[in-house]
Amino acid sequence: MLINTVILFLRDALPIFVLIGLLLGQVQLSKRVFIGSLFAGLACSLFFIQQVDVLGEMFAGTGLEITLWCLHFFIYCLVVLLGFSPLLFSSHDISRVNQIMACGLLVLIIVAKGTNFLLYFNGYLNQQNALQSMLIGTLLGLGICLSLAILLYFFTHWLNRKNGFFAPWLVLLVFATGQLVNAINLLVQVDVISDAAPIWNTQWLVDNESEYGYLLNVLIGYAATPTTLQIGLYLPLIIFPIIARYWWNRIATQTHRGESQ
Repeated sequence: MLINTVILFLRDALPIFVLIGLLLGQVQLSKRVFIGSLFAGLACSLFFIQQVDVLGEMFAGTGLEITLWCLHFFIYCLVVLLGFSPLLFSSHDISRVNQIMACGLLVLIIVAKGTNFLLYFNGYLNQQNALQSMLIGTLLGLGICLSLAILLYFFTHWLNRKNGFFAPWLVLLVFATGQLVNAINLLVQVDVISDAAPIWNTQWLVDNESEYGYLLNVLIGYAATPTTLQIGLYLPLIIFPIIARYWWNRIATQTHRGESQ
């Protein structure tokens, strides 16, 4: 039970803490707004749990998985939009807009990951003679999640100060892309997307079920046996926003210079 609890934290709670660390390192959020976003996400997650049975009956029994994948897709879209915010909004509005998007990201990630976490955690609590192991596992899992979130906060804050907004946004983009691509497995489970043979197998190097496997899976979307679809989506979802942002920034700079002259 202890190991299962730690794995539960690494699989479902760690992405929430990673996103918190990455966001707070590059977006200024007041304590009131941050705490309010966490409570809003928890409330939405509890409401989502109440609708699980209803969602499960939609779309010929695939509604729950499709909804969870859509939540990951919205997270990715908000991350991309966050990277374009310096080019889309004025310096007067950008801080407020970034705060709104950061709050939206926190609520979405808590619903997408917290729902599964709460369901499994509640199931573990109902097991007899498991309280002590649950408590130790919770302390270990929470300690790992908090430690990594703090490290990522200082890392992205340092990147933001040294290289500007683009570098920490790139780290956040890789994280969001990995989460979205991994969520494809939800659609495979209900046959919305057909399964495919893996391109390669790196289980010998980093096992998916190992501590490093869980960590890399959360941070960059690592999979020891990726399919053609996963690779075909992963690279473009990272590269295209970077190219689009580069050209948009270049056009905006040239336009600004032309107006100055």
